[in-house]
Parts: sequence; structure tokens; C-alpha cells
Amino acid sequence: MRVLPTRKSKWLAATIGVLLVGTAAGVAVASPPSGLTSTIFVTADLEQAVHLNSDKVKFQTKGPTDVRVQRIDLAAGGYSGWHHHPGMVIVAIQSGAVTFTHADCSSVTYGPGLPAGSVFVESGDEPVQASSATGATLYVTYVAPDGAGFRVEDDPVTCP
Repeated sequence: MRVLPTRKSKWLAATIGVLLVGTAAGVAVASPPSGLTSTIFVTADLEQAVHLNSDKVKFQTKGPTDVRVQRIDLAAGGYSGWHHHPGMVIVAIQSGAVTFTHADCSSVTYGPGLPAGSVFVESGDEPVQASSATGATLYVTYVAPDGAGFRVEDDPVTCP
């Protein structure tokens, strides 16, 4: 006796297939850093909310946050991989030049003596990537919501 597939079994098979393909694609598209080394100086908890507005600088948190300060060395040709950060990140470039590329493929190059300056700020859920053609040393301060982590890996963006 031949058993014919039912509409329900076809739907189940299609759903499982989509889930498997989606999972495989998610694993395969990660964009890990290359030529990057980091040294964490300190990770600390800021337990109380902060509301500062002084000398034309405003800083505010709405609850406990995690703070990290670290040094990142990018080798010539190195890159961060596509990522974003919960909260905000302030990046000060000590030496070299770093090209910061957004998901829309626009980019700006930062470094000592360059027109854009030697500091940039990252925030939001948009994937970004930092790279250096010649190598660079960066000092990075992360301020993230409590327990959110400091970096989220994103799928690579294809830029022309």
C-alpha cells in the first residue's frame, strides 16, 4: 500500500528545511576579526544611574551599566569584522589610521593629524567595521547596559 503525503506533512517538511537552511546560513556568514589583538585594562560595574551635563558635555545612563577600557592593535590589513555594540563606544586612535565603514558602505578614516580627527563614537544596531591599511593602535571605552555584553557579531555587508 502506498502512503501519500498529506498537506500537513508537506508543510512540516518545508518548515524544517527552511529552519535548517537559515541556521546553516547564519553560522556560515559570521565575519570574525582578522589581524586584531586586544588587551583589556579594566571591566567594571557602574551600579547607579548617571545624569551629567557639564561644560557642554552630556552623559546619561538610566540604570546600571558595564564599563570596559581596552587597547586594540590592528595589524596592517587588519579589520574588526562586522559588528555593533550595545550602548556606546568611544574610540581614541593613538597611532596609525582606521577606516570606519557603515552598513550603507560609507566610510571615514580617522587618525592623528587626519581631517576627521583621531576620535570616533560608535552606537546603535547598525553593523559597522573598522579596518586599517597600515596598522593602528586604539584605546576604546565601552559603556553598555548591565549584562548586555560589549560586542554583537553581525552578518557581513557587501560593499562595492
